[in-house]
Amino acid sequence: MVGHYQGPVGHVTLNSDGTFTTAGWPTDLSGAAYGDPRSRAGSGTWFLTTADDDPSFAVSMSFRKISGYRDSDADGGYYGDGLMIGGSRDHPRLYSFVGDPDDCKVTTFTRKG
Repeated sequence: MVGHYQGPVGHVTLNSDGTFTTAGWPTDLSGAAYGDPRSRAGSGTWFLTTADDDPSFAVSMSFRKISGYRDSDADGGYYGDGLMIGGSRDHPRLYSFVGDPDDCKVTTFTRKG
């Protein structure tokens, strides 16, 4: 899953050391965000979940820093989120539902390179 993934307004890079960086993070941050999501940047750690882990996300992410977040816990603290995996082994895609799942707004990141 390591690599650089491009989305419609942002990107995420999953590094082999278990860290990630992102810009244009698509989530609504549970209504606690401010500013333009396209300029929202973040970093932290990630791992692939197993059946014994929380099955909410295949790629579990713990933000150590994220811009535009009102809760001070995300400034040097933690904000948890994640992505699902789709596509194939050769052409993986990461995706996330944004906002209310009943609205079915999906953001997809496609691996580049």
